[in-house]
Amino acid sequence: ERPLGQDEIEELREAFLEFDKDRDGFISCKDLGNLMRTMGYMPTEMELIELGQQIRMNLGGRVDFDDFVELMTPKLLAETAGMIGVQEMRDAFKEFDTNGDGEITLAELQQAMQRLLGERLTPREISEVVREADVNGDGTVDFEEFVKMMSR
Repeated sequence: ERPLGQDEIEELREAFLEFDKDRDGFISCKDLGNLMRTMGYMPTEMELIELGQQIRMNLGGRVDFDDFVELMTPKLLAETAGMIGVQEMRDAFKEFDTNGDGEITLAELQQAMQRLLGERLTPREISEVVREADVNGDGTVDFEEFVKMMSR
């Protein structure tokens, strides 16, 4: 089993920081599943339950960066060809978030669909896409919500 490369560790750190909202160096067990999805992994509910038990027993219910690297190393090494990395996801998000404010609005989504896919969606279809993706209900799609939407 080879050690992770510097760029792989950097990608893990970037993803970890994205979810360490209060910057205390820890993420919750619950966030781990979302974080894994952000990185392109699609853990099953069973995998998440097993990871959760492992974390609660060994790590007191929270995961620091080193624990996260330890949990993710086997997954990164067994990386499948179909996995999408954080950087690719971020680049895709930027294509939609044309004004760069970190959120995709209805108008931005409509423009992006037209530009990237050549699809002209009706306002109702656009609203539907945003409503489905907009977990926190603020009327826009942020990066985390975008990742979930793309992972479906």
